[in-house]
Formats: sequence, structure tokens, C-alpha cells
Amino acid sequence: MAFTAGSSTQQLMGGSVPFFSARLLSDAWKLSGSVYKTGQENRSYVREVIGDKVVYAFRGSFDPNFFTSTATKYGEYQIQPQDPIGFLDGLKDGNDQRTSVHRGSLNQFLDIWNKSGVQTQVGEDCKRGATIVFTGHSTGGAIAALATLWMLEKQPQPGPSKVVFCITFGFPLIGNEILARAVRRKKWADRFCHVVSRRDIFSRILLAPSISVSRHLETLFSYWKRSMQSAANSLGSTDTPMAEASPGGIAEFVGTVVQHCSAIANYTSAAKMSPNNSLIAAVKPLVKLSPYRPFGHFLFCSSSGGIWIENHYAVLPVLYYAAQTLGANLEEFILEHAGYGHILPKALLNIVKLGEEKLTNLPLTDAAYQDRELATQMDALGLGIQNCQARLSLRAAGQVLKQQMENVTNLVKEYPKKMETPMENLEEYRLQCRGNETGYYDAFKKKQRGNVDFQANLKRLELAGWWDEIIQNKFDKDELPDDFQCRKEWIIRGTHYRLLVEPLDIANYYRLGKNEDSGPYLTHGRPRRYKTLEKWLEGNEELQLQLPTMLTQDSRIWAFVEEIASLKSKNSYNNEKRIELENQVGRLIQPNGLCKEDLLTGESTFKAVVEWLWTNMNPAQQASSPFRFILQNTQN
Repeated sequence: MAFTAGSSTQQLMGGSVPFFSARLLSDAWKLSGSVYKTGQENRSYVREVIGDKVVYAFRGSFDPNFFTSTATKYGEYQIQPQDPIGFLDGLKDGNDQRTSVHRGSLNQFLDIWNKSGVQTQVGEDCKRGATIVFTGHSTGGAIAALATLWMLEKQPQPGPSKVVFCITFGFPLIGNEILARAVRRKKWADRFCHVVSRRDIFSRILLAPSISVSRHLETLFSYWKRSMQSAANSLGSTDTPMAEASPGGIAEFVGTVVQHCSAIANYTSAAKMSPNNSLIAAVKPLVKLSPYRPFGHFLFCSSSGGIWIENHYAVLPVLYYAAQTLGANLEEFILEHAGYGHILPKALLNIVKLGEEKLTNLPLTDAAYQDRELATQMDALGLGIQNCQARLSLRAAGQVLKQQMENVTNLVKEYPKKMETPMENLEEYRLQCRGNETGYYDAFKKKQRGNVDFQANLKRLELAGWWDEIIQNKFDKDELPDDFQCRKEWIIRGTHYRLLVEPLDIANYYRLGKNEDSGPYLTHGRPRRYKTLEKWLEGNEELQLQLPTMLTQDSRIWAFVEEIASLKSKNSYNNEKRIELENQVGRLIQPNGLCKEDLLTGESTFKAVVEWLWTNMNPAQQASSPFRFILQNTQN
């Protein structure tokens, strides 16, 4: 699919939010380049209204310390809870793994965002309902990407009047896999368009350890700065930009970056193609590869056109295979980073989308090609028929996403037998217990009804196996789509399972006395499947208000009760444990989150614990305690 350069209406491919046009990309580049003009050195950004959009172009730093002043091998910085930087903390994944970003990029962004006045100006534009576009070249692209992430996180679901997009040129990857997944999970990928010239070495630079490239950076950054300044000064002029001899040491520098690019591209391809390969798993902790991964959509350009790629698994292979050095003029790897002004106008004449279907079925022989337009652009990027390894890697990238979707389809097919039926059986068990004037938690813990309790235990184990298969063997191994944990139907299913079945796991844990050997359930015995499912729900505030009302809405409450029951059996009153349980009960009373039939029916452990605590409390404590509500319901 091609489009006409300069068209103000023809849209580039862009997922669910088609936005990026040839005209916009061209204008964004001109503004990005203009920040390098002589006399603009003290300006960190420029702002321009283009049509119905407000475009901010950031000026990146060509300071070698951007890379060399780092305490880690690749310059990454892990975002910590309540980090003073003020954003990105909410982008951790469902297993509580944390986001990491390139420290140099982050420092530049924070310095500009907090000190230049741009944050205030952007806020005013948003209030006016403007569409915001952040753009930048080189390290300026990294700043633009972080500004976009800041806006998206602060406004998780921006409405029509507060929409933000990002266009980068020669952008170095700056975030780890956790950040990249978060962008896809939150459906922000189509907010980012990263334009990368075929042999722009800077767009691959963070795939190499900082120390391995630092020796060349002072010379290269100085060269790139002068080149960009010369090109910016000649914008709108008939003068030819300054021609300057390329700096020395190019071969060693390029070879180092491409070598590390090869390592990361080949490793990630192998890991995705064979996720259960024990050899690959054994190598991972031994060799520290670059943590940075792509997010957003990529436009890979050459002087004859470009290829638009939305499949994130395909980006690293293209970054590597398009940068093959055999037979190449190594100066191009340096020149192209400053040459977008020459490459982009030609590239925008002919852009082809490499979609999932074409990616999965990419021809391996010339005779199999039906899309000649795609063949031409693949050849121009060094990804033609002659590069069989590149094509196999790209086909594998397409297959990964296809397999992820098939895995979801299979889970949907399995659901009635492996979850729906066992859950119905446990619901019947719960109602039977209530009919016998016993809460199902206490009945399961005592196990006095022989085969009935035995069958309930079998269903508990069946469900545990199925959810462990989903979470440990598929979700953890990236065999499900990134947004799987955000899908409403799976959050609801997981939450219903957790609320109904975890109390039985707690009952079993304390019935067997595992707390005496291993410690409290919540700190030493809680299966990770419940923690993960709880995280899925925490990520969706809307669904938190739609929990099954027939169940107590905190599946952990029995664990708090059991710890106090252990103290009760020793007549060892603990005020801190009492307050802890009060806090849990108190937050569930208002939203009707306590199921009194499960908690208070018959000789209930919960009721016995609350009554024991009540007798040990003074009148002032009783007056403000949520236990008063429990005791009133007991009397009723």
C-alpha cells in the first residue's frame, strides 16, 4: 500500500488510530531539523502550529556523557516505587516486574520537561483541545518519546480533545521489554511512529554496551552536530550544505554496534521460536545483552521508499539485517543519521505496509513473489530474496503473533470444560454447605462429609492446574498477546476463580498445619497465580466496581482470620493483628463486599475470631470498630 508524498489526507498505516501522513512526517522532520540552526543552541525545543496540530520538536544533546556517564553496562535505570521522577512507575507488568529506561535519555527529558516551561505550554495547548505531536531527531527523539509516555500515563485514556502522538527520526531504543509491553498492553503503540534510515547506526547504538562505543562518541557527536547544524542553516536556501570528511575509526565503531545488534536480534528470535528451549534459558543469565526493546510502529526508509512495520518482533531483525556491513560503504552508517533531509522526501513517495499476513508468508524465492512493490522495498533495505536468513527471521516474527492468537482461541475452546464446569461444581458445593448451615470455608477445612469434600478438592486442584498452565506456561513465557491481562473477559474469569477458590486453598493450608512449618499463608504459601490475577484486576479500575457480589470481595481475608485464630488457640491477643483484620473488614463493608452467609453461617471461624477480639477490646476501640457491624449481623 503506497501513498502520495505531500498528501494532507492520505494516511499512513497506523493501527486503530490512523494518523501519520506523508505531509505530517515531512513537516515534523523540517521542524526537528530546524532546532539545530546556528543561534538556537540555548533552545531545548521549538513549537509550531501545523494545521490543526501543535508540534513540539526537541533538541537532543550531542554530549558523549549522554552514554559514558553510567553506572550500568547499558546505561539503564530501573524505575522504583514512588520514584521522584513522577512517571513510568505505573507501567510495571502483571508480575510486578519494573520498567527500565536509558538514564541519559531520562535525565535529558526531565531537565527539559521540568525546567524549560514546555510542560506548562503543552498543558495549555491540551486545555484548548489541541492535538499534540512530539518529535525529535537523534536523542531529541528519545526526549519526544518520553514526553509522549508522560502525557499518556498522566492521561491514561485521552479523549478527542487531549490526544498526543510521537514522531522520531534516528531514534535509539530507550526502554526495556517491560516498558515495551506496557505500551502495547495499553494500546499506545499506534501513538508512536519511529522513522529509521536503513543504515543509521545511531538508531542501533544502545544495543551495544556503553563502554564499547564511548571512545568514538566524542568525535562522532561533534561530526553529527556540525552536519545537522549545516543542514538546518541551509533549509530554504539554494546553498549546498557543508561537506565534511567523515571521522576516523568508523569501521571499528560500526562493527561493534552491528555485532551486538546481531547478538540481540538472533537471541530474541531464537527465544521466541523456541520458548521452552532449556539451552536458551541457560544462556540468558550468563550473557547480559542490551535490555532495550522496540515499542510503537516503525518506518524503515531507503532512498527508494520504505516499509511500515507494526509487528514489534520484526523490528530487531530489520535493525540487524538492514545494517549488514558486507559490501557496504561504512561511511553511510554515519552519514545517514544526519541525512534524513535527503532520504525522507524520496522515501515518502513509496511506503509499503508489511502486515501480519505478508510477514508470516514472506516469500523465500523470487518466483513466489506476487507483491512486486513490497519486493522492491525489501530489496532496497537489504531484505530481499538473497537474504534468506533475514526472511526466515521475519517470518518467525509473524508466526509468533499468529501463535499467540491461536493460543487464546484454544483457551476459549477449553474454557467450558476446564473452568466453567468445575466452577459450577464448586458453586453447588458452596450452596450445599450453606444448606447444611455451614460456611463452605469451614466445611472444606473440617472435611467431615467424605466424598463431597473430596470432589470439591479435586475441582480445586483441576482449576489450579489450568490457571497455572495459563499464567506460568503461557503468560509468563510471552505466549499470549500483551493485552491478554487487560481483556475484560479474562479479568472477570480470573477474579471469579480467585474469589471462589482461594478461600479453599487457605483452608487447606491451615488444615494441614503448613503455617506451623512454613509460616503465614500470605507471606509463604500464597500461589503466584492468585497474586497475578489480583494484579490484573488492579490494572482495571472500572472492573473493580463490578466484582461478583455474591462472594466476599477479598479472597485473602481468611488468611488474616486464620493467623488470629492461631493466636486465639494460644490465648495470645495481638493488637496489631486485630487492627490489620479491622482494616481488611472495614474497606469491604461499604461496598457490600462481605458475604455474611460464607463468613457467619454456623460455627464460623470468622465469627469466633471476631467475638474473641471484641471481648479483648476496650470501649473506645469497640466504638469505632467495623466488628460492630459483624456482630450486629450475627445477632440478626
